[in-house]
Amino acid sequence: MHEKTFFVGLCCVYFSVWSKPEIDTLIEPISTDRPDQSESSAAVPFKHFQMEFGMNIESTEKELQYVHPTILWRVGILKATELRLTTDVVSQKDTSGKYNVGLAPMSIGFKTNVCAARKARPSIGILSSIVIPYLSTKNVRTRYFAPAFRLAFDHDFKKDISLGYNAGIEWDGFSPQPAFIYTIVNGFGLKKNWSIYYEFYGSIPIHQKSTHNWNAGITYVIKNTMQVDVSGGFQLYPFAKGWFASIGYSFRIPN
Repeated sequence: MHEKTFFVGLCCVYFSVWSKPEIDTLIEPISTDRPDQSESSAAVPFKHFQMEFGMNIESTEKELQYVHPTILWRVGILKATELRLTTDVVSQKDTSGKYNVGLAPMSIGFKTNVCAARKARPSIGILSSIVIPYLSTKNVRTRYFAPAFRLAFDHDFKKDISLGYNAGIEWDGFSPQPAFIYTIVNGFGLKKNWSIYYEFYGSIPIHQKSTHNWNAGITYVIKNTMQVDVSGGFQLYPFAKGWFASIGYSFRIPN
């Protein structure tokens, strides 16, 4: 992957979006699946394209791992269904102490919004994806194909308070055994397009110890089709001397 070419292309897309006339005032505000670990139930509108771009850093056992960048590409292919592609460029330290840089296995999938919220019923979405080992560079390739299935639920309450939760099952690509996953996120809307959230999430493998984590973050909606975010967190159980942090930028291109 030629990083210079990638970033030149990204800049062209960025400035082309900013140069568009102010036609997005009638479009619903952007709904992203970052920076938290919970996936929203909302799909990208039909014939719209959305990119969610992030830079991550993670500290584990006095070692750092970088994702630069992680990108979720989303396009609305039906009224309530989107096609999704995740691409990550990662830096991992090998046994010699050197960092290997490579393209992690790509994830391809879809999201469908099953029903909108109504009274006590939440908005419900279904997500399915598969990580393909061969769509990667050899130095960071996984052993197995890794499917994932998830249900996403969203409640919107008065006074700009929201509650979301996910439940599902996924494979990590290194083991043939799956893990059950959960997320619970509580968000609060602030004035002038600011929002904050906190979240608990975890993984419960069949033959290994479970892990449970916490994170929090803040988002700012620049305009209806643009958002920036900052987030960070750590592992709660079993407690680990580590942390992670992320910054991101997301945009959506209308018809």
